[in-house]
Amino acid sequence: MQTEIRRIDLPKDFILKNEIAKEIIVTKKINPGQDFSYVEKTIYTFPKQSLIRTKRYKNSKLESTKEFSIDSLNRVIKNIVRFKHKALGWQTSKYETIYRTKTKDLKMLNLDDSVNYIMRVVFDENDNPIEIKTLNSNDELIGLSTAVYDYDNNSFIYTVFKKDGTIVLNKNEYFKKDYEIQRNEFGDLQEFYWPTSSSNIKYIIEYKYDDKGNWTKMKKLQFDGKKKKTTEIISRKIKYAKI
Repeated sequence: MQTEIRRIDLPKDFILKNEIAKEIIVTKKINPGQDFSYVEKTIYTFPKQSLIRTKRYKNSKLESTKEFSIDSLNRVIKNIVRFKHKALGWQTSKYETIYRTKTKDLKMLNLDDSVNYIMRVVFDENDNPIEIKTLNSNDELIGLSTAVYDYDNNSFIYTVFKKDGTIVLNKNEYFKKDYEIQRNEFGDLQEFYWPTSSSNIKYIIEYKYDDKGNWTKMKKLQFDGKKKKTTEIISRKIKYAKI
Protein backbone atom coordinates (compact mmCIF):
# COMPACT_ATOMS: atom_id res chain seq x y z
CA MET A 1 0.00 0.00 0.00
CA GLN A 2 2.76 2.43 0.94
CA THR A 3 4.24 2.26 -2.55
CA GLU A 4 0.92 3.45 -3.95
CA ILE A 5 0.45 6.28 -1.46
CA ARG A 6 0.78 9.57 -3.31
CA ARG A 7 4.44 10.03 -4.13
CA ILE A 8 6.38 13.28 -4.15
CA ASP A 9 5.67 14.88 -7.52
CA LEU A 10 9.26 15.60 -8.51
CA PRO A 11 10.05 15.96 -12.23
CA LYS A 12 10.69 12.63 -13.94
CA ASP A 13 14.15 12.28 -15.43
CA PHE A 14 12.97 11.37 -18.93
CA ILE A 15 10.32 14.09 -19.33
CA LEU A 16 11.07 17.34 -21.14
CA LYS A 17 8.69 20.28 -21.13
CA ASN A 18 9.92 21.38 -24.53
CA GLU A 19 11.68 19.68 -27.45
CA ILE A 20 12.36 15.97 -28.05
CA ALA A 21 15.44 14.21 -26.69
CA LYS A 22 17.75 11.85 -28.53
CA GLU A 23 19.58 10.93 -25.33
CA ILE A 24 19.50 12.02 -21.69
CA ILE A 25 22.30 11.19 -19.25
CA VAL A 26 21.29 11.56 -15.60
CA THR A 27 23.86 11.50 -12.81
CA LYS A 28 22.65 11.26 -9.21
CA LYS A 29 24.82 11.81 -6.19
CA ILE A 30 22.97 10.27 -3.25
CA ASN A 31 23.82 11.64 0.22
CA PRO A 32 26.88 13.50 -1.10
CA GLY A 33 29.55 13.95 1.55
CA GLN A 34 27.76 11.66 4.04
CA ASP A 35 28.88 8.27 5.36
CA PHE A 36 26.38 6.45 3.12
CA SER A 37 26.87 7.94 -0.32
CA TYR A 38 27.04 6.66 -3.89
CA VAL A 39 26.65 7.76 -7.49
CA GLU A 40 24.03 6.51 -9.95
CA LYS A 41 24.14 7.16 -13.67
CA THR A 42 21.24 6.42 -15.99
CA ILE A 43 21.39 6.71 -19.76
CA TYR A 44 18.04 7.21 -21.51
CA THR A 45 17.60 6.63 -25.24
CA PHE A 46 14.41 7.07 -27.25
CA PRO A 47 13.98 4.66 -30.21
CA LYS A 48 10.38 5.90 -30.56
CA GLN A 49 8.44 8.74 -29.00
CA SER A 50 6.56 6.33 -26.74
CA LEU A 51 9.44 3.86 -26.17
CA ILE A 52 12.31 4.49 -23.76
CA ARG A 53 15.38 2.39 -22.98
CA THR A 54 17.70 2.87 -20.02
CA LYS A 55 20.98 1.60 -18.63
CA ARG A 56 21.56 2.27 -14.93
CA TYR A 57 24.97 2.21 -13.29
CA LYS A 58 25.84 2.37 -9.60
CA ASN A 59 29.37 3.52 -8.85
CA SER A 60 30.24 2.78 -12.53
CA LYS A 61 28.90 -0.83 -12.46
CA LEU A 62 25.93 -1.74 -14.64
CA GLU A 63 23.04 -2.59 -12.30
CA SER A 64 20.02 -2.81 -14.59
CA THR A 65 18.52 -2.13 -17.99
CA LYS A 66 14.94 -1.19 -18.71
CA GLU A 67 12.65 -0.82 -21.66
CA PHE A 68 9.31 0.85 -21.09
CA SER A 69 6.44 2.30 -23.05
CA ILE A 70 4.52 5.40 -22.01
CA ASP A 71 1.13 6.78 -22.94
CA SER A 72 0.20 10.35 -23.88
CA LEU A 73 0.14 11.30 -20.16
CA ASN A 74 3.71 9.99 -19.65
CA ARG A 75 2.42 7.05 -17.61
CA VAL A 76 4.33 3.78 -17.89
CA ILE A 77 2.13 1.12 -19.51
CA LYS A 78 4.69 -1.63 -20.23
CA ASN A 79 7.97 -2.34 -18.53
CA ILE A 80 10.76 -4.90 -18.98
CA VAL A 81 13.47 -4.74 -16.33
CA ARG A 82 16.72 -6.70 -16.34
CA PHE A 83 18.69 -6.50 -13.11
CA LYS A 84 21.77 -8.13 -11.67
CA HIS A 85 21.06 -10.37 -8.67
CA LYS A 86 24.04 -11.02 -6.41
CA ALA A 87 23.48 -14.78 -6.25
CA LEU A 88 21.44 -15.54 -9.37
CA GLY A 89 23.03 -13.22 -11.91
CA TRP A 90 20.92 -11.36 -14.46
CA GLN A 91 17.16 -11.67 -13.98
CA THR A 92 14.20 -10.32 -15.97
CA SER A 93 10.89 -8.92 -14.74
CA LYS A 94 7.98 -7.85 -16.92
CA TYR A 95 5.03 -5.63 -16.02
CA GLU A 96 1.99 -4.12 -17.67
CA THR A 97 -0.25 -1.41 -16.26
CA ILE A 98 -3.84 -0.69 -17.30
CA TYR A 99 -5.28 2.65 -16.16
CA ARG A 100 -8.98 3.33 -15.70
CA THR A 101 -10.96 6.02 -13.90
CA LYS A 102 -9.99 5.70 -10.22
CA THR A 103 -8.56 2.19 -10.72
CA LYS A 104 -5.32 0.65 -11.95
CA ASP A 105 -4.28 -2.93 -12.72
CA LEU A 106 -0.59 -3.70 -12.32
CA LYS A 107 0.04 -7.04 -14.02
CA MET A 108 3.15 -9.03 -13.11
CA LEU A 109 3.98 -11.09 -16.19
CA ASN A 110 5.92 -14.27 -16.82
CA LEU A 111 8.62 -14.25 -19.48
CA ASP A 112 6.14 -15.57 -22.06
CA ASP A 113 3.84 -12.60 -21.30
CA SER A 114 1.27 -14.74 -19.48
CA VAL A 115 -0.07 -13.25 -16.24
CA ASN A 116 1.60 -14.31 -13.01
CA TYR A 117 -0.55 -12.18 -10.70
CA ILE A 118 -2.36 -8.83 -10.67
CA MET A 119 -2.47 -5.97 -8.17
CA ARG A 120 -5.78 -4.12 -8.62
CA VAL A 121 -5.69 -0.66 -7.04
CA VAL A 122 -8.73 1.52 -6.25
CA PHE A 123 -8.26 5.26 -5.61
CA ASP A 124 -10.40 7.79 -3.75
CA GLU A 125 -11.39 11.29 -4.87
CA ASN A 126 -7.96 12.56 -3.78
CA ASP A 127 -6.18 9.96 -5.96
CA ASN A 128 -4.89 8.06 -2.95
CA PRO A 129 -5.19 4.23 -2.83
CA ILE A 130 -7.95 2.87 -0.62
CA GLU A 131 -7.86 -0.78 -1.69
CA ILE A 132 -5.38 -3.16 -3.30
CA LYS A 133 -6.48 -6.65 -4.27
CA THR A 134 -3.86 -9.22 -5.20
CA LEU A 135 -5.31 -11.70 -7.70
CA ASN A 136 -3.89 -14.82 -9.30
CA SER A 137 -3.96 -15.52 -13.04
CA ASN A 138 -7.54 -16.83 -12.70
CA ASP A 139 -8.67 -13.53 -11.14
CA GLU A 140 -9.03 -15.23 -7.74
CA LEU A 141 -8.28 -13.27 -4.58
CA ILE A 142 -4.91 -13.94 -2.94
CA GLY A 143 -4.74 -11.01 -0.55
CA LEU A 144 -6.26 -7.64 0.25
CA SER A 145 -5.05 -4.42 1.85
CA THR A 146 -7.05 -1.27 2.59
CA ALA A 147 -6.43 2.29 3.70
CA VAL A 148 -8.98 4.48 5.49
CA TYR A 149 -7.88 8.11 5.58
CA ASP A 150 -8.45 10.70 8.25
CA TYR A 151 -7.31 13.73 6.28
CA ASP A 152 -8.13 16.19 9.08
CA ASN A 153 -5.69 14.43 11.41
CA ASN A 154 -3.05 13.53 8.80
CA SER A 155 -3.36 9.77 9.24
CA PHE A 156 -4.78 6.57 7.82
CA ILE A 157 -5.56 3.09 9.08
CA TYR A 158 -3.69 0.43 7.12
CA THR A 159 -5.18 -3.08 7.20
CA VAL A 160 -3.93 -6.27 5.55
CA PHE A 161 -6.16 -9.33 5.11
CA LYS A 162 -5.56 -12.93 4.08
CA LYS A 163 -7.77 -14.33 1.33
CA ASP A 164 -10.07 -15.87 3.98
CA GLY A 165 -10.68 -12.43 5.50
CA THR A 166 -8.37 -12.89 8.50
CA ILE A 167 -6.65 -9.66 9.53
CA VAL A 168 -2.87 -10.01 9.70
CA LEU A 169 -2.01 -6.32 10.16
CA ASN A 170 -3.97 -3.31 11.39
CA LYS A 171 -2.09 -0.14 12.25
CA ASN A 172 -2.26 3.64 12.17
CA GLU A 173 0.07 5.34 9.70
CA TYR A 174 0.92 8.99 9.15
CA PHE A 175 -0.08 10.81 5.98
CA LYS A 176 0.16 14.52 5.28
CA LYS A 177 -2.32 15.30 2.52
CA ASP A 178 -1.14 18.89 2.04
CA TYR A 179 2.55 18.06 1.75
CA GLU A 180 3.10 20.51 -1.09
CA ILE A 181 4.21 24.00 -0.03
CA GLN A 182 5.34 25.76 -3.20
CA ARG A 183 6.07 25.33 -6.90
CA ASN A 184 8.36 27.50 -9.02
CA GLU A 185 7.56 29.44 -12.18
CA PHE A 186 8.20 26.32 -14.29
CA GLY A 187 5.57 24.36 -12.36
CA ASP A 188 8.12 22.11 -10.65
CA LEU A 189 7.76 21.17 -6.99
CA GLN A 190 10.15 23.39 -5.04
CA GLU A 191 9.25 23.15 -1.36
CA PHE A 192 7.44 20.30 0.44
CA TYR A 193 7.12 17.96 3.42
CA TRP A 194 7.49 14.22 3.06
CA PRO A 195 3.85 13.02 2.95
CA THR A 196 4.24 9.84 5.05
CA SER A 197 6.49 11.33 7.73
CA SER A 198 5.19 12.55 11.09
CA SER A 199 8.00 15.10 11.33
CA ASN A 200 7.96 18.64 9.98
CA ILE A 201 11.26 18.25 8.17
CA LYS A 202 11.12 20.47 5.11
CA TYR A 203 12.66 19.77 1.70
CA ILE A 204 13.66 22.42 -0.80
CA ILE A 205 14.69 21.75 -4.40
CA GLU A 206 17.02 24.13 -6.21
CA TYR A 207 16.85 23.94 -10.02
CA LYS A 208 18.92 25.09 -12.97
CA TYR A 209 17.31 25.23 -16.43
CA ASP A 210 18.64 25.42 -19.98
CA ASP A 211 17.51 27.93 -22.59
CA LYS A 212 14.72 25.57 -23.69
CA GLY A 213 13.11 25.56 -20.24
CA ASN A 214 14.18 22.03 -19.26
CA TRP A 215 15.93 21.46 -15.95
CA THR A 216 19.58 20.41 -16.06
CA LYS A 217 20.32 20.26 -12.33
CA MET A 218 18.34 19.56 -9.18
CA LYS A 219 19.72 19.93 -5.66
CA LYS A 220 17.58 18.49 -2.87
CA LEU A 221 18.08 20.05 0.58
CA GLN A 222 16.67 18.78 3.87
CA PHE A 223 15.93 21.26 6.66
CA ASP A 224 15.47 19.86 10.17
CA GLY A 225 15.16 22.85 12.42
CA LYS A 226 18.40 24.79 11.97
CA LYS A 227 20.20 21.79 10.43
CA LYS A 228 20.62 21.71 6.66
CA LYS A 229 21.74 18.66 4.68
CA THR A 230 22.08 17.99 0.96
CA THR A 231 20.48 14.60 0.29
CA GLU A 232 20.66 14.41 -3.50
CA ILE A 233 22.22 16.20 -6.47
CA ILE A 234 20.94 15.32 -9.93
CA SER A 235 22.56 16.53 -13.14
CA ARG A 236 21.02 16.02 -16.56
CA LYS A 237 22.80 16.24 -19.94
CA ILE A 238 20.27 16.46 -22.75
CA LYS A 239 21.04 15.72 -26.39
CA TYR A 240 18.15 17.11 -28.36
CA ALA A 241 16.81 15.36 -31.44
CA LYS A 242 16.96 17.20 -34.74
CA ILE A 243 13.49 17.58 -36.16
